Amino acid sequence: MATGKDENRKKGTFGDVRLSVTKKYIFPLSRKLMMRIGGIGCAVVAMYYAADSLLLKNTFIASGPVSANHANFEHECAKCHAPFKGVNDARCSTCHEKTNDKLGVYSFAAHYLYRSEMPSRIQDAKRKNATDEKMCAACHPDHNGRDGKLTVVTDAKCASCHYSSFNNDHPQFEFARMNVRDDSTLMMTHVKHTKEVLKKLNTPNIETACLYCHTPMADGKGFKPLDFDTHCGDCHLTARTETASLTIRDPNSAEPGVETLETIQRRKGPGTLWAFYTNANEFTVAGTRVKKSPVYHRDPWIMENLKTLRSTLYTEVGISDLLKAAGAGAKKSKQLSYNEAIQTLRDYVAGLRSRPEQEIQMELMKMDSLLDAASRAVNAPGATLSDSLLRIGLQMENPALSAQQKLDVEDFAQKLAKPCLECHLVERAAILGVQASQRTLMRAEFDHRAHITQRRCLECHNAIPVEKALSDDTTGVAALIKAFDVAATQNIPKKENCIECHTSSAGSNACITCHFMHPNKTQRGSLQLFVEKK
Repeated sequence: MATGKDENRKKGTFGDVRLSVTKKYIFPLSRKLMMRIGGIGCAVVAMYYAADSLLLKNTFIASGPVSANHANFEHECAKCHAPFKGVNDARCSTCHEKTNDKLGVYSFAAHYLYRSEMPSRIQDAKRKNATDEKMCAACHPDHNGRDGKLTVVTDAKCASCHYSSFNNDHPQFEFARMNVRDDSTLMMTHVKHTKEVLKKLNTPNIETACLYCHTPMADGKGFKPLDFDTHCGDCHLTARTETASLTIRDPNSAEPGVETLETIQRRKGPGTLWAFYTNANEFTVAGTRVKKSPVYHRDPWIMENLKTLRSTLYTEVGISDLLKAAGAGAKKSKQLSYNEAIQTLRDYVAGLRSRPEQEIQMELMKMDSLLDAASRAVNAPGATLSDSLLRIGLQMENPALSAQQKLDVEDFAQKLAKPCLECHLVERAAILGVQASQRTLMRAEFDHRAHITQRRCLECHNAIPVEKALSDDTTGVAALIKAFDVAATQNIPKKENCIECHTSSAGSNACITCHFMHPNKTQRGSLQLFVEKK
């Protein structure tokens, strides 16, 4: 029998038969008791957090083990994390830059460098992409285990800013898209040279002939720069090579001419020490004309006389006369050119070492100091080098010469350098420089060794019709050779060739297969180029 008190605590009934909804109302525990329990729970968590931070080294709050590269300071969160702000780029650079973050080679702007060794890209990127700045950790997250690779960036991360995939909307390579011509200043034909090398090696294997000149680097990724003595000297400029019969220069005449070996020896000009070690029997003098045989690569007598002709054409040529090859076609890096000029001046100084005059020796000591300072300045991190001093400009032409006299001098320079013209271009009385080592795919890394087991050389490098020219079917080959067998042809495969193998179901087509976005950190000297000048 329910008491009145119990009856009052019933929640109610429903239906005709008055079924009870529940026996009793649900009364919560006392609010004070709940607060005590909650407070105790929070205190326990706080105590564990404190103990974890001080004793257990943050194993409780870490989202997972860090990569092996960061394992040595796994329990020092502040090495990477700023309090309540996550990973900070400045903290990444503390270790990865080791230069107080002045270089910025791992910065987001440097990401646009694409290993091109063109520091201007960083500055351009900072201007154009300032609003798109991303943190290092956005592409390189850690806490993915000891085997996690921070440099392995997924395509999804790349696609958030770039193209979705190589096979879909990746653009054609720039050299093909923009129809960029090779900047070589050589008169080079592959078909002719391949035929000669096949004959020399007595082999029908065309690719053996390719590797005769294109010598692989030790790691197999790329090739060594072409070298005249190694690759060309057996056929070019042999002991029978001679210059044309050239007019000897008359100081009292405006007609162009050359200086004889004896004249150069008497003049004792800077950089002419070679004249005292040159065999006089290499020159044949007949009246007012002279001929030289044999002719050497970078023949000092020809180079000296070209320099003399340039001094007639131009009143000022900057430091271009200190280079073995000058003119508008010289495509060396500015730093290499300046270093070559400094070395030429050092050679000039060396030629004066034997002079007994004390005044000269004192001046040579000053020159040594100045050249050392110049070398430090040229090779200093972030040195800004002007190319205006490396080029022969129209504004420096000799105003005293008539148009016809200028043509006569340039024509004579062509005649003087005739043995060189088989391969080189001569403009403004200067042999145009050759870039022996070139790079065309500025935004990608390529490994020949990884590809040679799958494809042969001419399966990819077929812009020049070497294989067709040497085959039995030569229909239409003459027109192809005339159009494409020139040094300006970029004999590099286009995207269509690569896509034959690099697909999602075959060879890797991930972005990082070809692209490494930050500069090569093994070349610390090169990284010095990326200092932002204030």
